[in-house]
Amino acid sequence: MNAALQQLAAMVRRSPLAAFSLTLLLVLGVANYYLWERQQALDQEHTDVKRSGEAMLLALTGHARISAELAKVQEALKVIDRNLVVEGDLAENLGYFYQMETVGHVRLSQLNQLNSQPAPDGNPYKAVPFNLRATGTYAQLMAFVREMETGPRLLRIKSYTFSRGEGKGGALLLDLTVELLASP
Repeated sequence: MNAALQQLAAMVRRSPLAAFSLTLLLVLGVANYYLWERQQALDQEHTDVKRSGEAMLLALTGHARISAELAKVQEALKVIDRNLVVEGDLAENLGYFYQMETVGHVRLSQLNQLNSQPAPDGNPYKAVPFNLRATGTYAQLMAFVREMETGPRLLRIKSYTFSRGEGKGGALLLDLTVELLASP
């Protein structure tokens, strides 16, 4: 045997209690290291669960607000869907502008529904363009534009031009190109 091992064996024979204590200390040290690593892993898992719980608590406390916002969004979508135009229903589409003509006290001398582009992929809506010419005073034309903007149909004014009308009546001409939101 090796000299160091012989000395260790002699020490164990002389003092078995010290040898047992040293062996026990070594075994307990290994067990302590294992338990310390396990404690670190459990602490990390506890921290993660605590963060998840805090996030869930925030979500639960904001549930009423989120539900209210969701209800508002759903109501807005219903309003949008109710006021969509149908591209093929020409009479109803033009009738909408004639109603605006009556409300705004202008005269529509030209009103055309133009061909629309196909809806982009994944888009539930498309735009139907209209070209129109209205005649009236400046205040009447502005009231007409305001009525169209605040009316039930969702529209976008693509282009407009103001010009002086023919004659001495002081009438102005308003040429508009608008797009109404439609279902595809």
